[in-house]
Order: sequence, then C-alpha cells, then structure tokens
Amino acid sequence: MLSKTDFIQYLNCPKSLWLKQRKPEVYPEGEFSEYAKKLAAEGYLVEDYVRHLVQGWPDAAAYSFQDVFETDEGLYARADMLRANEDGTVDIFEIKSSTSVKDSNPHNQLKDAAFQTIVATKTGREVRNIFIVHLNKDYVRNGAIDPADLLSFADETARVKGLLAETERHIAEALGLLNEAAIDESSCSCLNLSRSHHCDSFDYFNPDIPKYSIYSLPPLSSKKLEAFVAQGRFGLDQIGLDEVTRLQQPIIRAHNAGAPYVDIADIENFISVLEYPLYFLDYETYASAVPVVDGARPQEQVPFQFSLHVLQEDGGLEHVEYLADRPELPRPLVEALERAIGETGSIITWNRAFENTRNKEMAEAFPDKADFLLGLVERTVDLMDVFKTGYVDIRFNGSTSIKKVLPVVVPELSYKEMEIADGTAAMDGWNKMINEEDPEKRAQLRKALLAYCELDTLAMVRIFQFAETLIRDR
Repeated sequence: MLSKTDFIQYLNCPKSLWLKQRKPEVYPEGEFSEYAKKLAAEGYLVEDYVRHLVQGWPDAAAYSFQDVFETDEGLYARADMLRANEDGTVDIFEIKSSTSVKDSNPHNQLKDAAFQTIVATKTGREVRNIFIVHLNKDYVRNGAIDPADLLSFADETARVKGLLAETERHIAEALGLLNEAAIDESSCSCLNLSRSHHCDSFDYFNPDIPKYSIYSLPPLSSKKLEAFVAQGRFGLDQIGLDEVTRLQQPIIRAHNAGAPYVDIADIENFISVLEYPLYFLDYETYASAVPVVDGARPQEQVPFQFSLHVLQEDGGLEHVEYLADRPELPRPLVEALERAIGETGSIITWNRAFENTRNKEMAEAFPDKADFLLGLVERTVDLMDVFKTGYVDIRFNGSTSIKKVLPVVVPELSYKEMEIADGTAAMDGWNKMINEEDPEKRAQLRKALLAYCELDTLAMVRIFQFAETLIRDR
C-alpha cells in the first residue's frame, strides 16, 4: 500500500520508504517526538473549527470529512474534507495547521494535495477544485474563536493540477520501487542533504560514515556538500581548511588535533565588552495553531516564563524567576523582569535572536514598556558565539546547542532525569499545568517547569565561568 504519508516519505528518501515496507524488522523507527504529537493534535483541532464553520453554511450537507479512497494498485488516501458539487464533481480540501501554504520539501502541501487528487480520480471521482485550508496569520484572538476569521481557504487548483503529471510519475516510481524484492542498500539519497534532513534510516544505509564527518560542518552549502560526496570525502581529515569557511575551520582543527580548538583572543573579545552585573536570561514560550490568549496570533510565540540568574562582579549569584499560572499576554512577565533587571549590566542569552525577537514583539504589544524592552535588546550578547569560534570541541559534533555544549564543558550539570528537559516539553507541560484541576498535579508541573528553566540559565552561568577559567589558566 502507498499512502499519502508514504508518498511524502518517498519524495524525501525513496530507499527509506522501501526499507520501512520491505524490511520493517530492521527499520529504525524515528521517535514520535512531543513536537510531532503537538502538531498532530493541532491538526485535529483546526479540523474541528473547519467542521464548526461548515455546519453554518447553507450547503453544509454537501460536505463530508475523512473520505477514504483506495485503488486496486495499492494507493490509499483520506481526504480531510470533500465537497460534492451538483455537476457530479468533487472539491478536495486539505486542512493544515500552518499559517501559509507550504510548497517545498520536506512537507510539500501541494504534492500532498496532488497525491490525494490522483487517488480520488483513480477511484472514479472527478476533482474540480483543490483547496488548502490553513490558518490566517493576521488573525488576532479576541474572546471566543471565530472560525471564519481564523481560517483561510487557499484555492490551489491551478498549482496542484500543474503538479499532477509529475506526481503521477513519482507514484509509478514509488510503486515500482516497493515491488523490488531487493535494492542497493549501500547508500541513500540523503547523502546530499544536511544532517537535519537525513532520513531515519541514514545510518543503516550509510554505516561507514564516521561519527564526526562533513555533516558536522554547519552551514555547509549544498553545492560543496554534493562535491564532497561525489569525491567520496566524508571524514573531516579529508577536508582542507582552505575548502571551508571560517566558522567551519575550528571543527576540523579540533577533530584533527584530537583536542578542543581554543582561541583565547576570541573569548577575551567577548568577555571584555561585558558590563556587570551580568543577567543570564532565558524565556520559555507557548505557540499554538489556535491562540490560547486574547491578543495573540496563530503560531505566535507567547512568553509564559523566564529564568534570570544575576552574577555580580564579586561572584555573588542571585536567581529570579516568573511563571504564568494562566493563559495571558506577557505583561506581568515584563513587569517582573523590569523589577529584576537594573539599568546597567549586560544581558547574556543563548541564541540571542530568539530572546531579542520576543523582546521586540513585546515592545510592540506594550508600547509603555518599549523603552525597557528595546533597551534589553541593545544590551544583549550571545554566549553561544563563544562556542562557534572561541572554544570548539569535536564532541559538540558541529552543534552549538546548549544541550551539546553543557555535558562537555560542565559535565556535573545535566538535563538527564528531569521531568521536563527541553523547550517542547516545557510548552506541553505549561499547557497541561494551566488546564490541570488537581492541585497536586498542577504543583508538580509547576515545579518541573521552574526547575527546567532555572537550569537553562544556571547552565549559562557555569559555561560562562568555564570560559573565564580558560583565560585565567592560559
């Protein structure tokens, strides 16, 4: 059988789909992450609002949901919504939780709809129009959700029908591949993709790729990556320093030396501009397809929590935190932050763009707090930068995520065994907390959320102190 999900997987990596269907016993199933679960749940929620909207239309009886189409050759599709027209044709509606129509891999909604159209046609239906139903990015919640304003119906008939011939060819190729009893399992097409786009079965098909490889060199251009692959050069010891960028060179140096690459001058440049007290700041945010608070837009990142460690020049350390107990725009959060942060001192974050974007958004939402919030933007530096060019350990494997850096440079601190251990889990935990009626369960979720966010900023403090030690011990 070839379903819509299978077909999208085929487009991303044909051999991965073959392995999943022909050798399921060795297929390395990817973990169904909390983020994937969240997306699935939001998809159903958006469909509920579509159902509610359609029920109020004069021709509501013409619409049906979750119609199944199957063909003798093994194609299977389930249409989110179908409209039966008076002339005997049907219109297909694909319902998505995105704020726009996605027309590129890995989640090409147009090819998704093209697959649905072809399968429906093969079962005897004539498809007249194809719509992608998505969220209106400009919708702002104000009281009860208004489905008519929340949803956008994009008529993608022309673009989808323009893809039918190509999609038919891909379907035939996919069916042909799945009929093969054996294939060349020595590699897969993901070799030419960056690590974040590798299929779940990448290691199965490419067992000889070393742990630290060209895929540890972000951001490697697709042209250069394809050239290295074509030449069979995967190991970092096969890549010359003159072939990569300044940001990629430290990774190769650390690998080849078998020791961390350290640029003391780079670290000193970062530390020398800092002004005490140092404020180590981290936000946790909640984004949802359907806004949970008035004043928010679909998929808008709304801060609900912060952790702040304040480090004095004499080594004194203080912790301040805030966690919203109910859905709300973050004015109380901003007010708590304003009370905790003085007029002078550097703001230290990990991935400055995220916190600064939130500060700018909150400045726009609360004009009377704009001077304070935009002042934070001006004072913010990014500790992550030090671990791009100042201190690079090959054990980071090309990543500068705090989850990769912390275990290497401050191994005594760990996110392991924490009830909440990443940003997606924090979103899920906060959503559960604000909807939990049991006081004990609510208190436990609150405790877990506070512990996670506190560790984020404490980790920054300890990593910063590690960098200071490098300078003192040089």
